[in-house]
Amino acid sequence: MKDLKLAGLKGEHSSIEVKGVTIGGKEIILMGGPCAVESSIQMKQSAETVKKAGGRILRGGVFKPRTSPYSFQGLGREGLNYLVQAAREQGLLCVTEVIDAQSLELVVDQIDIIQIGARNMQNFELLKMVGKINKPIILKRGLSATIEEWLLAAEYILSAGNPNVILCERGIRTYEPSTRNTLDLSAVGVAKELSHLPVIVDPSHAAGRRDLISSLSKAAIAAGADGLLIEMHPNPAEATSDGPQSLYPEQFVQLARELGIVAGSVSRVFASGGQGDDGETLESLRSQIDGIDQTIIERLAVRMQIVRKVGDQKRLDRVKDTSREKEIIQRLVNLGTELQLSPDLVKKIYALIFEFSVQSQIKSKLTKEKDLELSLYPVGSK
Repeated sequence: MKDLKLAGLKGEHSSIEVKGVTIGGKEIILMGGPCAVESSIQMKQSAETVKKAGGRILRGGVFKPRTSPYSFQGLGREGLNYLVQAAREQGLLCVTEVIDAQSLELVVDQIDIIQIGARNMQNFELLKMVGKINKPIILKRGLSATIEEWLLAAEYILSAGNPNVILCERGIRTYEPSTRNTLDLSAVGVAKELSHLPVIVDPSHAAGRRDLISSLSKAAIAAGADGLLIEMHPNPAEATSDGPQSLYPEQFVQLARELGIVAGSVSRVFASGGQGDDGETLESLRSQIDGIDQTIIERLAVRMQIVRKVGDQKRLDRVKDTSREKEIIQRLVNLGTELQLSPDLVKKIYALIFEFSVQSQIKSKLTKEKDLELSLYPVGSK
């Protein structure tokens, strides 16, 4: 695309850092919170849940452009105060949507990240305005926008002087009525091929129903998304906006526990349970450890199943492959170093795993050979 002079991919992909949080790096960034800010208590509870889940950014709408003029339009300045205070108490960043010059002026000095909603993706005057501020901008794809139109909207912000644009795929309008919108995960890959900008996914507005959020979130990470923007409400049944697509707090935390496995499968990282949570209790920290331990055991069981299949394809005198063991351990040591994990711990753990795997394979092959011998020469046969 010839007009992507600033948004186009010319080398490596960009990452955007804001107050210690990097979007577009190795870590998958989780952003969560209610569609609309309703009260101080609601936002405090939401912030606590986001923190517990390992999220880094609290979301909440204080200005709500709605299809119907009679729907809840947001609390404005009052809601902004609730959002900012709740985020600060939990050490989170915060993001909210702006809809015009007045709302931008109100939030610009309070909010860490500014969001341009799908309905305003081609509000070119608004794009130029946010292009003149020094804040990261989440730019949502329009309801029926092509990828080219989406990227050219980002170009408006970049050309006005703001280099910190985060693209957000949130589903597009199609003929399919089963979901609110159709989540276009192919757009994540296409955007990353055409542009250097980070790309996140909002599965909530795509699905419009909470039962699909978990699977869509995992698929988004597998597709290459740099982060997730998920709606969660302390009590979705009483939400003033988008209750049916908002996760319950326990669902949000459970999803976060599962995201690490998907992230690891595509060489990314997601640390559920938060980082440096000085305000957490001993009980909550132990609960996080219990969840991680369960995941480790489950994945280790899967690994051993594969080990046994590998052993079936080896000769008995070729079960132990020293060169491959060294190669794997070195690769994992390097990965552990990136994640600030002790190389000695990785070496000790995997030395035990490899030794047990080899003995398991040898035992399995000897048992099968004995069973074969007995089948050919039953006891007592002549």
